[in-house]
Amino acid sequence: MDTEKLKDSVRGIQMREEMKEAVIADVKRRTAQTTDDHKRSGAGWRKNLAAAALVLAAVSAAAFPVSAFVDSLVKERMEMMPQAEKDAYVENIKNQMTEADGFTRAYSAQEEERYEEMARRYQAGTFPDKEVVQVENEKEAEDYEFCYVKPTSVFCLPERELTDEELLEIIDFMAKREYAYRENYEKENAEEIAKEEKQQEAEIEANVAGGGITEQQAIENAKQKLTEIFNITGEGFEWNSYYAEGEEEKAAYYCVNWTNFIGRQYYYFYIDADDGHMVSASYSGSDVHDIEPVAIEEARSRIPQLYRAAAEFEKKLIGGTYSSVYVYYLQYQDGTAGKGVRFYFAGEDQNAFSVAYTWDGLLYEAAEKSISGLEDGKERELWSGEGYRKAKEVFQKV
Repeated sequence: MDTEKLKDSVRGIQMREEMKEAVIADVKRRTAQTTDDHKRSGAGWRKNLAAAALVLAAVSAAAFPVSAFVDSLVKERMEMMPQAEKDAYVENIKNQMTEADGFTRAYSAQEEERYEEMARRYQAGTFPDKEVVQVENEKEAEDYEFCYVKPTSVFCLPERELTDEELLEIIDFMAKREYAYRENYEKENAEEIAKEEKQQEAEIEANVAGGGITEQQAIENAKQKLTEIFNITGEGFEWNSYYAEGEEEKAAYYCVNWTNFIGRQYYYFYIDADDGHMVSASYSGSDVHDIEPVAIEEARSRIPQLYRAAAEFEKKLIGGTYSSVYVYYLQYQDGTAGKGVRFYFAGEDQNAFSVAYTWDGLLYEAAEKSISGLEDGKERELWSGEGYRKAKEVFQKV
């Protein structure tokens, strides 16, 4: 898979910039395999790319825990899968023509709410009675109201509301596929993984010898920030951490992350490997990805309140000094704003502490960033999951 194709895939599942950079770096470092340059097929099918992060599992196990599914009942269900069933999931991933799942329509607001509820029930041990019907092509899919097309990785959804059983079937399908792929990845790449872990241990030892912090110290720092910023403990989540040497002028860091694959929630922390301070914290979940567009006038009316929240957050978390504050968001040609707003608390050196919210007030990122290169009115093209959309950057002093 070439780097630009990977970037497009990651854009499609709407990951944070820091997550995207880390994943691409890990793919370069951990994998040498290439895949056919497949193109999407199925004209006329409306495809809303899933936020389940399958693309990451399909190219690298680095950014997520290799031992998935913390819940014992779910883990037991995964371990009971026949080998033939696991092989079929892996073969399907290798042969599919897309890097992320698609759906013939978006979930309704009610379905989104019930999906979250079914995800919680699934983790507690409520499993579907049946499995999603899998078909080989779109022609065959016409015989079913609800099914999954294997080559294009598309879930064909009925026009009616999905039942709880059908939502459970989707969750179960994704969980089994994820588990099967990860297990296979570990087996096929055991030697490479062991070599990578040994190299990482040596890099960490050298970093500590040079005055840097240990991985455990980074984990403890991230745990504290997880509670302080997002008000959760990480209970019920898988967690993972790894060390990475900085590229170019970037400092080395530890990435510590908490993943609830079934619940579609991901928390990422980047901790400076030298002094242990938090470089960035981000949250990625369906409540961030699936928000409805906001009219530009409505978005602007919400800025004062969100700015007050950002200023209070910055004071509590950083308490630093800054010379200017800027507001940043995107304005699309259709009169809507991007999915959120970012405030930069900047110093004279162009470096800033950034706080980002969705327009409805959900904090999804806090990070050190540079404002160099940001320009009010600059035009951009961004991937929406179905095509590129033109937008203008709004970058102004508060």
